[in-house]
Amino acid sequence: MKTKLLIVLLCWGVFLWAQPQDVSVVFKKPAKHFTESLPIGNGRLGAMLFGKTDTDRIVLNEISLWSGGYQEADDPEAHTYLKEIQQLLLEGKNLEAQALLQKHFIARGKGSCHGQGANCSYGCYQVFADLLLDWKNQTPVKDYKRVLRLDEATAVTTYTRGDNSIEQVAFADFKNDLLWIKITGTKPFDLNISLFRKENATISYQNNHITLTGVLPDDKKEGMHFASAIDVQTDGKAESKEKAIEIQAAKELILKISMATNYQYKNGGLSNVSVNEKAESYLQRCTSSFETALAESKTIYQGLFNKNRWYGNANSNTSQLSTYERLEGFYRGDKDALLPILYYNFGRYLLISSSREGLLPANLQGLWAEEYQTPWNGDYHLNINIQMNYWLAEATNLSELTEPLNRFTKNLVPNGHKTAKAYYNAEGWVAHVISNPWFYTSPGE
Repeated sequence: MKTKLLIVLLCWGVFLWAQPQDVSVVFKKPAKHFTESLPIGNGRLGAMLFGKTDTDRIVLNEISLWSGGYQEADDPEAHTYLKEIQQLLLEGKNLEAQALLQKHFIARGKGSCHGQGANCSYGCYQVFADLLLDWKNQTPVKDYKRVLRLDEATAVTTYTRGDNSIEQVAFADFKNDLLWIKITGTKPFDLNISLFRKENATISYQNNHITLTGVLPDDKKEGMHFASAIDVQTDGKAESKEKAIEIQAAKELILKISMATNYQYKNGGLSNVSVNEKAESYLQRCTSSFETALAESKTIYQGLFNKNRWYGNANSNTSQLSTYERLEGFYRGDKDALLPILYYNFGRYLLISSSREGLLPANLQGLWAEEYQTPWNGDYHLNINIQMNYWLAEATNLSELTEPLNRFTKNLVPNGHKTAKAYYNAEGWVAHVISNPWFYTSPGE
C-alpha cells in the first residue's frame, strides 16, 4: 500500500511539474538578466518578472512613457543642396555626395541626440519604475519553477522555502487595464513592498497604498507627467513605513497596479489631466476579485490568441526540461517538434501583449524596457524595426492589432508634409529613419 501511494505521489509531482510544451516558457532559476525575466502585457501596461527569492524585481512599463516633446527639426534650406548631391552621385562621387549630405541634409538642432535622447526634445522611451518585493526570510529554497503560460497570459513562480510552499501569479488585465500580482503561501510569510525610480519621481506609502508621481524632462522644459497607484490587500498585517509597506504573517497578498501618463494618443500632445487621479481611477473602477479579473481578462486575451494557436502532441522526453534545456537539445539535434510551435505561439503572445487598438504601436522593445536611456531611444525605427514587429499580424490572424501602426503612420503625415518641402521641395509627405510619439519625420543628426 505504501509503495502504491509513493508511486501515486511521484506521478502527481511529475504532473505538477510538467506543463503544456507548446505554450509554456519554463525556467528552473530566477532571472539573472532582464532578458531572462517573464514578460506580461495588455498593450498599454507591461511588466517583466524576475522571480527572485531574496529581493524580487518586477520592472513596470507603460507604453506612452516618454521624455521629450515636439521639436522643429526640419532645415528649410536643405532642399537647395539636393540637386548638387544628386549630381555628385550620378558622377560616381559618392564620398563627396555623402559629405555634403551629412552637412546639409540632417536635422536642424540636436535631432535624436545621437540615440541618447533622454534629456533632449527627441526624448526616449523609459522604464516606469521597479517594484521590489524584499523577502525577510532568506532560507534556501527548493523545487523552484518559473512558467510563462502563453495560452493563459499568466506568469507563475513556485518554490518551497522551508516548509512553506510559495506561489506568485501575475497577469496584465485586458478588461480593467491593471497589472495584478497574487502571492500565496501554505504558511505565513513576511516581506516588504516598495517602488524604486532613480530620478524624476516621488514615492509615498500610506494606508496600504503606494503612489508614485513624476515629470519627465523635455530638454530644459517640463515634459510628460506620470503616476502609479498600487493597492495592497493582505490577510496579514500591513504597516506603512517611510520607504516600504511591511507585510507580516500573511498567507495571501494581492497587488493591484495602475499606471497613467498625460499623453494624448490621438494627436501626440500632452493633456492637462491629473495623472494622479487618472491612475487612481483605474483602481476605483475595478471591484473584481483576483480570480474574477483573471477569468475575464483571459477570455478577452484568448479571443485573440486562440484564433491561430498551434498545437502539438506532448513529448515525454522534454516534459521535465526547462525551455533553455530544450533549446540546448534542439541545437544538438534532439527531436523536439513542439519547440518551433512554442516559438510561433510566443511570437503571437508578444504582439498581443504589446499592441492594442487606440494606443501607440509596439516600439523597439515592444513595451518592455528597464532603462532610463533605452538603446536607440527605444523609438520607432521606420527603416525596418517597426515593420518587423507587425510582420506576423496579418499572417497569423491578428490583423486588428495593426491599428496602432496604421494610425501612427497617418499621424506622421502633417509633419511629413513640412519635411518633404524642406528637404525635397516636393509635394506629398516623407518620414526618415526614426520617429517618436511626437511624430518626428526629419532626418537624424
